Amino acid sequence: MLMKTFFLRYVIPAAWCLLFAFAAAPLYGQTTMGGTTPNASAELDVQSTSRGMLPPRLTTAQRNAIVNPATGLLIFNTTLNCVEMNIGTPTSPAWGCFNTTNTVTAASATPTVCRNAVITPITHTTTGATGIGTATGLPSGLTATWASNTITISGTPTAAGTFNYSIPLTGGLGSAQATGTITVAFNTVSAATSIPVLPINTALTPITLTTTGATGIGTPTGLPAGVTASWASNTITISGTPTVSGTLNYTIPLTGGCGSVNATGTIVVERADCGAFVAAGVWKLFRCHNLGGAVTTADPFTPSWQLNGSYYQWGRVNAAAIAPTDGTITNANSSAVAVWNTTAASNGAWSDASKTANDPCPTGFRVPTSTEWAAVINPTLNPTRTFPGTWSNSSTNYTSGLLFGSVTSGLFLPAAGERSSSNGSLSLRGLEGFYWSSTQGGNSTNAIIVNFDRLDRNISTGSRTIGASVRCISQ
Repeated sequence: MLMKTFFLRYVIPAAWCLLFAFAAAPLYGQTTMGGTTPNASAELDVQSTSRGMLPPRLTTAQRNAIVNPATGLLIFNTTLNCVEMNIGTPTSPAWGCFNTTNTVTAASATPTVCRNAVITPITHTTTGATGIGTATGLPSGLTATWASNTITISGTPTAAGTFNYSIPLTGGLGSAQATGTITVAFNTVSAATSIPVLPINTALTPITLTTTGATGIGTPTGLPAGVTASWASNTITISGTPTVSGTLNYTIPLTGGCGSVNATGTIVVERADCGAFVAAGVWKLFRCHNLGGAVTTADPFTPSWQLNGSYYQWGRVNAAAIAPTDGTITNANSSAVAVWNTTAASNGAWSDASKTANDPCPTGFRVPTSTEWAAVINPTLNPTRTFPGTWSNSSTNYTSGLLFGSVTSGLFLPAAGERSSSNGSLSLRGLEGFYWSSTQGGNSTNAIIVNFDRLDRNISTGSRTIGASVRCISQ
């Protein structure tokens, strides 16, 4: 009876209380600590007016040892002295300080610097970040580092141009990037627009060279007397009338900007003593050497292989067979030419009326007409002629030729022979000379040529596919 009374009085009421508690649990799932009613939006509401909530305290090394940290996991990083949260994934955690959003200042400078010169370091100040990612857009030779909340860009740029860089901040919160611009300058200058060959005392068609970076030019060297150089709007202009002859190599230093750079080029001025009479009382300047590969510094009145030049087919702008490179048999270039053009150039390829695009002579000169050649060999107009050297047929005989006038005022033509119209093989070097005129022959396959030996000089027709010498006359 006692047992029954105990069960009814104590056990059954306790069971009903426990059952009621389980039934009521879903209605009161939120939890509050230090208070009675949790905030409606919080699953856990810790309430206090005198104490705070203390998360786990870990160093960076200890944090990194957490296995698969959950996204949103919170810790207090004692190394960085901030509350951190994993804003990445468990397998690729990305920890960011909760109390600071990443910021970065503008660059300390947006400089124009010289290529190959050490730059004054550029800095950005950061907050929140714990480092930087891979920088993009920096010139070669520059690097970015991070320490004590400062990005430092330093080094020696090795490439010129305008560079817009970007450096991402890592750690902290947000995706801030340090950005800026670095201009790397270096003086440059283009090649000359031309390498002119012109008669002495003839106005030069202006030569131009384009510069970048420079602010002017220094004192030129090597320009012929009568010729000057000026600079404006990033352009060097060389102009004037040369009063001395020779092959003149000039140098013009750029000033200002970055780097030690020189504009260079060549001007060839023909001497005044190379020429002949082409009409009564009309003396005409010729180039002193055969066209194409002759050594223009060689004495034009002393027979040598250096005066020989290349061989041209009538109406063609390019040489068909190149000049010898020295006086030996191995460089005589006497064999048949591997690819020899056996098709005659068309009428009008060269012209007596004007200098055509196919005329191979340089600016200021042209191929002589047949009338001019006839005047040159006319004994009345040019009565003084000599025949220096040994006249014999040999691929290495460079001693013979025909001199009109004298070595102080005349025209020496080497007896350079000719090239076969069928295969370009050499014949008659040292025994005869063959020089093209600009004049067409009696049909579409021939042209007028002047040829000579020690005994005779003739104006005749020859196949346009013969390889002959060209001696240019001033326009």
